[in-house]
Amino acid sequence: MLDYTLRRLVYTLITMFAVASILFVLFRMLPGEPTMQVISPAMDAAVQERMKEAFGLNEPLWKQYFIYLKNLVTLEWGRSFVSAQEVTDILSYRFWNTLLLMAAGMCLTLVLGIGLGIVMAWRRNSALDIGGTVVGLVFQATPPFITGLLLLIVLSYRLGIFPTGGMYPPGQRPDGLFDLLMMPAFWERIVLPTITVGAYYISTPMLIMRDSMLEVLGSDFIELAKAKGLKPRVVMLRHAARNALLGVVTISGIMIGFAVGGQVVVESLFSWPGMGQLMVESAASHDYPVAQGTFLMLAMLVISLNFFTDILYCYLDPRIKITAAGMN
Repeated sequence: MLDYTLRRLVYTLITMFAVASILFVLFRMLPGEPTMQVISPAMDAAVQERMKEAFGLNEPLWKQYFIYLKNLVTLEWGRSFVSAQEVTDILSYRFWNTLLLMAAGMCLTLVLGIGLGIVMAWRRNSALDIGGTVVGLVFQATPPFITGLLLLIVLSYRLGIFPTGGMYPPGQRPDGLFDLLMMPAFWERIVLPTITVGAYYISTPMLIMRDSMLEVLGSDFIELAKAKGLKPRVVMLRHAARNALLGVVTISGIMIGFAVGGQVVVESLFSWPGMGQLMVESAASHDYPVAQGTFLMLAMLVISLNFFTDILYCYLDPRIKITAAGMN
């Protein structure tokens, strides 16, 4: 198991290195002068050269690449062209905001999805099973932008139950995470984006859990459990659901990765100050250091989630054998 974990860790680091290299090339292939926000053509030529030297743009491209890799390791990702703040300071604040929203949405998705999948499989072909499948597919086919917009129109603008957006009221920025979680206004504002994220992704764990449950329910050990006289609830939860969870665990890492990448639409719609909104703002203002750092952090988060999902799957399923070639 240790050898497999180390091997997967090496593959993960190689993937991160490849993604970082691709981002370096892509952002230098973009049209236009990347420093046009801070270096005006009207400036004196000597001043322009000093500013390019400050940003490290006077060096050859190959040297810029090695400086870029060194800065990635040391977390010195440069300064914003717009605000002159350290990129790592900007990302650290926005990252936790995105993580809070993603955690709330994924908790809602997994808890409801797994629970409904278990009940739907136990009551196969019932009205609940058919209705749940149809509703889940409808939500999955509806873009988060449409779902979120409908929630805003009905619950915010028409009924006035929830605020229209933001993470906290204007002028009441909390000092830290604890203060934020203690604010009732924060919990009011996180409801609608959480429902939007959960509605779009809930069909994935729900239908996978349903199909896995149906497969497990036909196994011999389930028949043996029933023959022992165990209660249906015990058979369903302790024996069937426990083994059926492996399919959900497999897809969870990929689903969370897509959810992180898809936060752009939700955060923009609800004015949530997270990584997705930052990505849009930095790209629109040609703030390339911030945009590059945002893409890189999101990519690393997705790659890391896939790594931990692979390792967790090995621990949950004792039937998997770890060989020199990988998992069997």
